[in-house]
Amino acid sequence: MKNLGDTIFFSLSVAFFIIGVHLTMAYDIGVSYFFFMVSLGLLFLVRYRRAKRKEAEKQPPAKTSKKTKHKR
Repeated sequence: MKNLGDTIFFSLSVAFFIIGVHLTMAYDIGVSYFFFMVSLGLLFLVRYRRAKRKEAEKQPPAKTSKKTKHKR
């Protein structure tokens, strides 16, 4: 389930791209520029999240140090 967010963001990216293509064919690139930029931003977000997850998987979990009480 950890990839659900990436799947949603990628689907939104594709949807905005399709809307942008449609608006480009119907009107002009100036009208659809916003949709292409949102699509690109979401795609960058997906790639960033995937890279962060892979980086976190490479690093071993930090060891927690147990605090010991010294008896005097």
